[in-house]
Amino acid sequence: MSDPAAPPAPHAPHAVVVGVGPGLGSSLARTFADAGHDLTLMARTTASLAPVAAEIRAMGRVANEQLVDVADLEAVAAAVRRASAWRRIALLHHNASMSAGSLLEADPAALRTSVGVNALAAVVAVQAALPDLEAGGGLVTWTGGGIALQPRGEYGVLALGKAAMRAAGLALAPELAARGVRMRMLTINGFIRPGGRFDPDRIAEAFWAHAQDADADVERIYDGRG
Repeated sequence: MSDPAAPPAPHAPHAVVVGVGPGLGSSLARTFADAGHDLTLMARTTASLAPVAAEIRAMGRVANEQLVDVADLEAVAAAVRRASAWRRIALLHHNASMSAGSLLEADPAALRTSVGVNALAAVVAVQAALPDLEAGGGLVTWTGGGIALQPRGEYGVLALGKAAMRAAGLALAPELAARGVRMRMLTINGFIRPGGRFDPDRIAEAFWAHAQDADADVERIYDGRG
């Protein structure tokens, strides 16, 4: 029988992952869970969320699921606030990404969506989580894309969004640091595919190592080595 006078057992730290799917999002969620986090997972569809949540629960961790259209910035902020109401956020990761194609052929909605999902939603999520992150010396991590460094015409719309995200992250980092919050970006300079140098599990491992290095630069360019 437990001692009624004993203090309650501390909760596991709480990680929020915005943009979960079967690839890197799943690998990152498992990595965070393996490091001892309970998770709130966010994605647009149950098909993306449910398998990842099941994996996390099978690891003995708690996994909350939230359906969120990441293109809807108000919905992203509200979802992060709901996650905070459940438990203080220690780690906030933005992994959502969408929109490819040529800039010359893209309609205004596609341009807005790319910048919104890749960059603006990431900023809005940080704003919503800031009280938690600041109170607990939290960590913000973002999945960047090498397409921001070397844009290509056929991926111009995605490059636009990832470049905006990279600029936002580098601008946010010193502001967050002044509040005791660490910011880390892994800019993946290649196409994510199972097996080989850009396997999602391998990337997630590199991401976690970068995030835990207190002396690391804000951004690491990941080229599939190390």
